[in-house]
Amino acid sequence: MVFYFSGTGNSRFAAERIAEAIGQKAEDVTAYKKSGESPVFTEGGAYLFSCPCYMSTPARSMTEFIESATFPQGVKAYFLITCAASLGASSRVCRELCEKKGMEYMGASQVVMPQNYIALFSMKDKETNGTIVNEALPVIDHIAETVKSGGKLDDKKVGSAEYAVTKWVRDLYYKDFMKTKKFLATDACVSCGLCAGICPMSNISMTDGKPVWDKNCTHCMACINRCPKDAIEYGKGSVGKIRYKGPESTLK
Repeated sequence: MVFYFSGTGNSRFAAERIAEAIGQKAEDVTAYKKSGESPVFTEGGAYLFSCPCYMSTPARSMTEFIESATFPQGVKAYFLITCAASLGASSRVCRELCEKKGMEYMGASQVVMPQNYIALFSMKDKETNGTIVNEALPVIDHIAETVKSGGKLDDKKVGSAEYAVTKWVRDLYYKDFMKTKKFLATDACVSCGLCAGICPMSNISMTDGKPVWDKNCTHCMACINRCPKDAIEYGKGSVGKIRYKGPESTLK
């Protein structure tokens, strides 16, 4: 089975490509979150989890899904972590999660994809992002072949000091910096409601034709990057920056 959590589409793209290669369907874990369901899975074999790296660890929306779900004991668990640079301490987080859930840890591989965190970084142009996506394709395909054959993914060893610091920084960032007060809609907003519809956390509502952000945000940047009118800003930090519309938009 293949599961993904994705904001702007990088992790979804990878998951869907792998699912097609191994003859399965990729499922969005936010569907379970929105329904309030704690799913029980009975299928054996291999499970692949695809998600972005947030603050050097897997996105909490994915780890929380795994923690809340029930899986058969001993199933093989593969992790695909999309990132712009490095997966940080993700492999150790995934390994410990597998130990907790009684799953056989089969490794966590990074797939370098275009940067989407417009709150802090500048986005690259479409051509450059297209090159990044094209270079990621053989990496994704190698992961698919590894899952299909039952092999193990290459794994990064994470030391105790790096792990402790990473967890501390991550928890601090989630608590004190992953806020929504800087999000705003400009006069370019046409009240289409796309931002509210695509928010994986169901954190955006439309009031008087304008998006309003609640407090349950994971900074996936789906709303700001995928707005068809580029009408959403994150304070002054995003003004004038290129938006990243997702991997498919970069491919010819």
